[in-house]
Amino acid sequence: MWERLKKLKGFRGWYIWRLKFVDARLYFISIFVGLVTGMIAVPYHFCLGFLFKIRNAFFGSHPQWFWYIPAFLLMWGGLVFVAWLVKKMPFITGGGIPQTRAVINGRIAYKRPLVEMCAKFIGGLLPMFAGLSLGREGPSVQFGSYVGCIFSKWGRVLKGERKQLLAAGAGAGLSAAFAAPLSSSLLVIETIERFDAPKTAITTLIAGVIAGGVASWLMPFNYYHLITVAVPDFGFWSFCELFAILSILISVVGKLYAWLATFFRRLYPKIKQPVYMKMFYLVAMGFVFSIFEVQLTGGGEQFLISQSIDGSTEIKWLTIMMLIHLFFTLFCISSGLPGGSFIPTLVTGGLLGRIAALYMVHRGFIAYENVNYIMLICMSAFLVAVIRTPLTAIVLITEITGHFEVFYPAIVVGGITYYLTELLQIKPYNNALYEDMIKGAAYQEKQKHVLPVEIMTGSFFDGKKVDELRLPDNCMIINIHRDGKDWTPNGMQLVPGDQVEIEMDSSDIEKLYEPLTSMANIY
Repeated sequence: MWERLKKLKGFRGWYIWRLKFVDARLYFISIFVGLVTGMIAVPYHFCLGFLFKIRNAFFGSHPQWFWYIPAFLLMWGGLVFVAWLVKKMPFITGGGIPQTRAVINGRIAYKRPLVEMCAKFIGGLLPMFAGLSLGREGPSVQFGSYVGCIFSKWGRVLKGERKQLLAAGAGAGLSAAFAAPLSSSLLVIETIERFDAPKTAITTLIAGVIAGGVASWLMPFNYYHLITVAVPDFGFWSFCELFAILSILISVVGKLYAWLATFFRRLYPKIKQPVYMKMFYLVAMGFVFSIFEVQLTGGGEQFLISQSIDGSTEIKWLTIMMLIHLFFTLFCISSGLPGGSFIPTLVTGGLLGRIAALYMVHRGFIAYENVNYIMLICMSAFLVAVIRTPLTAIVLITEITGHFEVFYPAIVVGGITYYLTELLQIKPYNNALYEDMIKGAAYQEKQKHVLPVEIMTGSFFDGKKVDELRLPDNCMIINIHRDGKDWTPNGMQLVPGDQVEIEMDSSDIEKLYEPLTSMANIY
């Protein structure tokens, strides 16, 4: 005890002790980031559910033909309006993960986060009301990143800490979408920040728990809990055979999905039609599908859950439904309208798993009560194949369904699928979207980029003199912010808490972001 007190008398010991209170301030702000994100994302989900009930009631009542005309025009007008919003505010396009990563990396900046968040809110509702196959999780993630951006400005957070609030907000958005705080934190680490900085993990988990708590409190009913699971009565080698078959099937279909997604992303801009005509085609497809199977539209989540509870055993019909959902989803996400791909991917994987399971039932390999067991494993594995987030996929299915029986099988199948997708060279979908986004001319204008990092205790940069550091080519430290003042880096020794600004070529951001941040942040 005495030795510890002696250490605190020194400058470094006192300085580190004081920094713990600075960290506490950041964690305190992350609580409000999670709370506000939950208070925005939950009403968004409530509105989506309300609009879906209206769609379901309208198409389920089979009205006379002339009532379809005003309904079609209303949905078409909504999509044209959303396309106009996307043109005015390009950052609200698609899901939220690539945009959040681009903000954290410094590729883009939210200049009007509150206005853009309102536009994303409306822009996410109207396409889903029109029946487009998009996910609610994408806008929720970006809501959180907008909230994190706003709080980083209002809370006078240091530059090196802003990205942590952005990541925390994104995780809180996903947590509010699924009431799954642990998997949302893993998603941030796997796809957005992608390194194990303790402060990022803690702020994301805090915000995720708060947002997930708000979601569970305001919308306590979880449809996924209605899914029942029965584990097959197999021996060890039978399970090995089953898991190998599922892994190969998911990997092959995942490769096909990745190829089709790339094809549709390249095809959509080449369609020589006005935007309003493109929106017309999307509404027309959604309208026709809604007349025959309304639950298949709007992401298809309700269709998947209904099939898992009391679904059809017709393999051919389910295969047709899966293919319709798959191609419709690819059309929708290629349009650039606000909405995620996470839930449609889950639905595709779940339907594929149900089809495979029913085939096994017909062959006498499993019993009918084991179908949902296969379906949940395939949902997790298909996320691994398409988005390449194994930890998120495994934990997410366990969290939202409450079935621990699929946890270990999901690890095995997900791990094998991850390896096979590496062999098949399947590029993660969010990474492909991110690369497409930064290839635009608007992102190539800046020749130089400044990366702010915070020096943490015990990191590689801790205690190093700036003049002695060997940084990658075309990288240099241009400023050190310490105790509220900016210092010239020449001759300075870096200490914990320093906010260091590193200048680099803009073309090297993605290559150097993780190494430089890790050297500053990992304990």
